[in-house]
Amino acid sequence: MSNNSFALLPIDRRAQRTRALLAEALLELGAERDVDSLDVGELVAAAGVGRSTFYSHYSGKDDFLIASFVNLLVMAETALAAKYPNREDIVPSAPLFTHVAQAADFARSVAKSEVFPHQMAAGEAKMRTIAESNIARRMPHWPQERRCETAIYVAAGFIGLLRWWMTSGLKQSPEQMQRAFFRLSQAALEESPTPSL
Repeated sequence: MSNNSFALLPIDRRAQRTRALLAEALLELGAERDVDSLDVGELVAAAGVGRSTFYSHYSGKDDFLIASFVNLLVMAETALAAKYPNREDIVPSAPLFTHVAQAADFARSVAKSEVFPHQMAAGEAKMRTIAESNIARRMPHWPQERRCETAIYVAAGFIGLLRWWMTSGLKQSPEQMQRAFFRLSQAALEESPTPSL
């Protein structure tokens, strides 16, 4: 995986355009057939970008797939935070469930891919940082350790539900998934004291 895949450094407009074109090509091609059977040549041809341009951003197809998923999480969080800076939720679960449902054919394909577990692991790590930042905003009086533990729990819960939903064929609606996640994650945000053992 390239060293810059998960960096949140500002990127120029050309790089943003390239990444958007590649993501669109991936969604289109991945909805038509198995993600594992796609190769970089097909992606760059469908996106209309050069192979060297692709490799200036990513070390290979798996790096691209993982970075694209992490970027999706970051974009969802950024958009939600801009629109609702004081919102109650701590991860952008609702827009992500909706996005996955809207790209259902692609989601089913990627859920069967070899890179899927790696996407989920990278996504969980990114969701943890998103959750911890939002918990610090909502619960500034909590000790750092509790914020960290809660972020780990919430991020793992979201990714676990997402993984289960995708691998079981997206049978529930995004609204059902959001309700389930909200119900489970709210318990972690209660102000009740930790029970002793």
